[in-house]
Amino acid sequence: MSLIGRGATGAVYQLNSLIAVKRARTGEDEQADHANEQRMFHFLENCSSIPYVIRCYYRRPQDTFLEFVPNKCVATLLNQYQERDSHGTQVLKVSQTLDSQDIHRWMRQLCFAAAGLERIGLVHGDISPGNMLLDADWNLKLSDLDRGMKIGEDVVVLTEPFGRLLDEGDGEGLGTYGKAGARTETFAIGSVYYTLLRGHEPYETEPWGRDRFVILGEKFQNKEFPPLTDSAGDAIIRKCWSGKYQRVKELLAEFTGDAEQCEPTDKDQGWLETRQMECKEFVQSGFVDTLDRY
Repeated sequence: MSLIGRGATGAVYQLNSLIAVKRARTGEDEQADHANEQRMFHFLENCSSIPYVIRCYYRRPQDTFLEFVPNKCVATLLNQYQERDSHGTQVLKVSQTLDSQDIHRWMRQLCFAAAGLERIGLVHGDISPGNMLLDADWNLKLSDLDRGMKIGEDVVVLTEPFGRLLDEGDGEGLGTYGKAGARTETFAIGSVYYTLLRGHEPYETEPWGRDRFVILGEKFQNKEFPPLTDSAGDAIIRKCWSGKYQRVKELLAEFTGDAEQCEPTDKDQGWLETRQMECKEFVQSGFVDTLDRY
């Protein structure tokens, strides 16, 4: 057993080579977000499997048992090639960018996951490199569904640069993040694509210090985005930031690939039932209750 990480809503522990558990943090808001993620997994259980969304094996109040994904997240991978200032908010140098084939594959897998959620009327609501995990085969697993919601619901919070407040030119919703749907999801995916191509988030190289998120929020609300080139990749980013995609499925079509790129389906019902049994054994042993919630 080892502590993998502590996020906004919970602490995650590896239990064995296949299973991790997320324990809800002790705060009321954090527990509410964790409960929302469990509702999302409950909804997914009643639908056909969605490729590249992290799998939930078992749930009980305030504990969610997930597939263990060993290669951390895309944000961690990017950080390995970044030199930052002493505060950690500004990227001073990127020593290496990601392989173009990896970028294309991960973008296709990300869009596949988001389009699958869209197909059943859901949005992820917090797409970012930090929520894009990498499995043993370096394929993507979209995680952290605590901000997930139904299409058409009001978005209470997003995090720039993976969302933007609406301005007067957007029509209704001035000063809010608007309604959840293709606009919010493809905007986030566009910022992810920008980040993967350049090795840093939009405006992350600017020396804005403690005012970074205030300035970033204002610029994005005013549609003052970082300069883009005439490349095919930047053309996609421009369309994402401009709200040109009516469905995530349209964005997925930009990242062509073979059918074999779909997630393997070799985990039959018997395999899943074995994982569920293991989760229950961890609970019954009392071991999970000894793990700190923070």
